Amino acid sequence: MPKKQRIEDFIDAVWISETESGIVIFEEIYKDITKYGISTDMILSFLSALVNFADEVFVGEIKHIKLSNHKIFFYFLKQIMLVISISDKIDMDETKVNVLIERIGKKFNLKFENLYNQELWYVNIDLFNSFSKDLRGIINKEPKSIKIVHSISFSEKIKKLNKAIDDETNKYLNRKQKLEKVYEQSIKRLESKKKKSISKE
Repeated sequence: MPKKQRIEDFIDAVWISETESGIVIFEEIYKDITKYGISTDMILSFLSALVNFADEVFVGEIKHIKLSNHKIFFYFLKQIMLVISISDKIDMDETKVNVLIERIGKKFNLKFENLYNQELWYVNIDLFNSFSKDLRGIINKEPKSIKIVHSISFSEKIKKLNKAIDDETNKYLNRKQKLEKVYEQSIKRLESKKKKSISKE
């Protein structure tokens, strides 16, 4: 008899970040789905920006994002954002997925809520390593041994985030320049049409 497929078997990664700063305080990787050289902080910064944008623009909040072969689910508590990537190889019962994610989020919250009233409670990332054991108890799965987020210093994170900000700023500046050119051309065409219309009269 074939083994029954569990949602847990298809989890690729679990990430937890502090809500306001976006700092990744915990991660568990089962299968690396990211492109080489992309840091965890970059991934979570992008996802956090996407969530904030959706909050500002739309009435409802983002529950998940569908990629070609993965779904990325979100769970929000006041202090943390929990993100789980699940391989889209099975027909997922999203209710069950949401129950699982909520269980993980609440377990983390219960374990560390005594830290939340401390200023910069999330700075000592090593404190949250112990959650690995709790997570294994929930999803019964062994992660990869390397924790990418813990191997990067804060100064390195700041450098990478600054570079990301510069890159994004340059993208928007290029778009702005293109739009300005389009606008200038549109004005010239309108003025040309107006002159032709006057000359005909």
